[in-house]
Amino acid sequence: MADTSTQTNELTVTVEQPSSFSRHLSITVPKERVERIRRAVAQQVTRNVRMPGFRKGHVPQSLMDKQYGPAIQQETVDRVIQETYPQVLEQESIRPIAQGTVKDVHYHEGGELHYHVEVEVQPVYELARTSGFVVPTQNAEIGDTEVDALLERLRGERAELVVVEDRKPTAGDEVQVRITPQATEGEDAPEAEEFKFVLGEGQAIPDIEEAIQTLSAGEEGEFDVTFPEDFGDPAQAGTTQHLTIGLVELRERKYPELDDDFARAVSNGEFENIAALRERVHADLTADAGQRADQASRDALLGEIAEANAIEVPESMVQNYLEYMMQGMSGGGEQGRAQPKRTPEQEERFSQFREMLRPQAEATIKRMLVVETLADREGLRATQDDVDARVEQLAEQHGQSPSDVWLQLEKSGQLQQVEADITESKVLEWLRSHNTAG
Repeated sequence: MADTSTQTNELTVTVEQPSSFSRHLSITVPKERVERIRRAVAQQVTRNVRMPGFRKGHVPQSLMDKQYGPAIQQETVDRVIQETYPQVLEQESIRPIAQGTVKDVHYHEGGELHYHVEVEVQPVYELARTSGFVVPTQNAEIGDTEVDALLERLRGERAELVVVEDRKPTAGDEVQVRITPQATEGEDAPEAEEFKFVLGEGQAIPDIEEAIQTLSAGEEGEFDVTFPEDFGDPAQAGTTQHLTIGLVELRERKYPELDDDFARAVSNGEFENIAALRERVHADLTADAGQRADQASRDALLGEIAEANAIEVPESMVQNYLEYMMQGMSGGGEQGRAQPKRTPEQEERFSQFREMLRPQAEATIKRMLVVETLADREGLRATQDDVDARVEQLAEQHGQSPSDVWLQLEKSGQLQQVEADITESKVLEWLRSHNTAG
């Protein structure tokens, strides 16, 4: 892209555009302005310096330069950049999406100050091709297998838990276990933690579930447990730990019969028989499957458009989204509680896991950028009337007044998400009208 140069407000600025979202700034600050700032810094330092044989604020400048010269020079450089960089952004109409990187600073006392800044801005895309795509359709059919699985889950939620002492645990049992990690040399012995979960539902890693199934209630044993490579906590992923596991209590489920009484119980009397309950379950599952299929089609179409138009993603956007994903997977940490420091090996696995998520992050951001670009280009952003209509719809669904729903959304910070969802729906509707369903 072409470079531009300007010389205003005593600054000489050259702007390079390596890409649609990258700006390289070369900035020269005249020596008069630099010297003015340097004198202000030197005066401030002089006023606060105490030196034997001189009153505070009256130390000769020659001694100040000899003892504090480097510090004054560094503070001068910092203040010049802090003062002029925002001015450059304003005069060049640059709106960064991340903190710029300052490099190649050159300054000698009594001369000009030169520095460079690399900064990313909101990218602008042409999207030359947005039609001619075949929109993939996903199968949203629901059969008896899916209905039976959900009814079985409902039975499990209503099952009675009975303490068992004469056998070892099996899949479907609820267990209460006490797990103690092996003490690390030089550190205090870790405290045991108790957990309660159902075997066979993926709530614990396979090695721990296998270990538990070798124990009877009241027994404990020592086991080497290997965490899967894709474990949610990158610090533990792929590691092998020596654990002491004790089975505190074992309970088995006594399931209710899948009959008309069960249908009335789970629906609070809404359904008189099991056939009516199955019909509702089938309808709800079909609606959910339709939503998932619709989302999959949306993602596929937006992905094809991003690929066809060679959408590039700013690295700062990728890093911010990766951070968001990692925080979501780790639960973000308990408020007020310091997170344990990772070992070098854990830090390496953490970084590797983060990089594994990069393709997913880049794909998501590309889809978002396509939506944002089309929304602006085609005038498809949600209007106030659109938001009001959605709020009224939500109010009717929840039996509340629109004003109450509005206040709740605004207080929780979800009003912007409602607006974003409407905008995305309008963009997708526009895209479907310009492409073919497959």
